[in-house]
Amino acid sequence: MLHTLVHRAVALLLDPQFLRFLLFGGIATLVSFSGGFVLYAFCEVPYGQAVFIGSAAAIFVNFFLNCIFNFHYHGRPLVAQFVTFATVAGIGTVLTTLLARGLLCVGLWLFPSRALLDVEVVCHVLAIGIVTFYSFFAHKYLSFNAGILAPLKKLIARAGRGRR
Repeated sequence: MLHTLVHRAVALLLDPQFLRFLLFGGIATLVSFSGGFVLYAFCEVPYGQAVFIGSAAAIFVNFFLNCIFNFHYHGRPLVAQFVTFATVAGIGTVLTTLLARGLLCVGLWLFPSRALLDVEVVCHVLAIGIVTFYSFFAHKYLSFNAGILAPLKKLIARAGRGRR
């Protein structure tokens, strides 16, 4: 059983679609980080808002790269896929923002003598890294698949059959 699990994990890591997803996610992460950094470091936009804006810009980059070059799901209209993608990514954006702000509080407490900008950058990067795992699975199984409502409909249908 462990051998099968390891084999599947390695197969996933070597899957071209997964590798493209990581590449496009990396590009989107650079957009998110650099956009947020420029805003809070040079434009005096408050930290939380800057992180949010950077993450939101990354949503568009990530969707179009994955849609054009990676996922070719034709079971739903492109607009429906984007709506699901934006919903999943919006949740990720909120998670990134909340994590970055929470980590900033912890970081400032742990490292009170460090420059604020140094702690902000580290917390921002950590938040993006954590949310990347959520994003991969949510986009794979929801955005570029049957969507958010399809699994709910299946669950309701199964529950209805179980009552009979």
